[in-house]
Amino acid sequence: MAAPRQASSFGQGGDAPSARPAAPRRRYTCLFGQLLLAGLACAAPPPEPAAAPSRDPIPLAPRPELSEAPPVEPRTANNDARGFENQPDYDGEAAELRARVLPRLTPLSPDTPKAREAACDAMLAEAAAFYRDVERDDAARDRAERLLGSTRAADRRACVRETTVQAARCVTTLLGDRDTEFPWLLDQCSRAFPRDAG
Repeated sequence: MAAPRQASSFGQGGDAPSARPAAPRRRYTCLFGQLLLAGLACAAPPPEPAAAPSRDPIPLAPRPELSEAPPVEPRTANNDARGFENQPDYDGEAAELRARVLPRLTPLSPDTPKAREAACDAMLAEAAAFYRDVERDDAARDRAERLLGSTRAADRRACVRETTVQAARCVTTLLGDRDTEFPWLLDQCSRAFPRDAG
């Protein structure tokens, strides 16, 4: 009596392996090969290389608007006709201002701490009055008054520390003319009557 045939992994009978087609197995093996070898196994043949482009240059159509356009002139952000060497001489202007306002400051006041405090108080009060008088827009006038009020204590300390009595009196006097703003006058009067000169 012949020994029984062992069952195949594909089925129950011995004829099962020959009954199954082999193509699906090859297809799965090929698929696993693609996953394991990153597309190198069973990959499709590379495409035919494209024909090399012609080396003859393609002629460009003429653009008359480019050849006929006038050259663009360079522009500068600050086209100051005076040039670098002809800028305002602020110290010279301060010297002229000193000569003009000095007769209005006589007699000169002594430059003492108490005199500086009084002169600075008068200057800041005149600055506030200046903006109340010259500013026509109500919102702008209120904004200027609030700004001066919020910085008055710091401005007073800086004035007493850095500004001479004559410089503060210069600002107060010229603000009364109502033709020049406070920051410019403070700079020019401080140059005209510097601290080291008394």
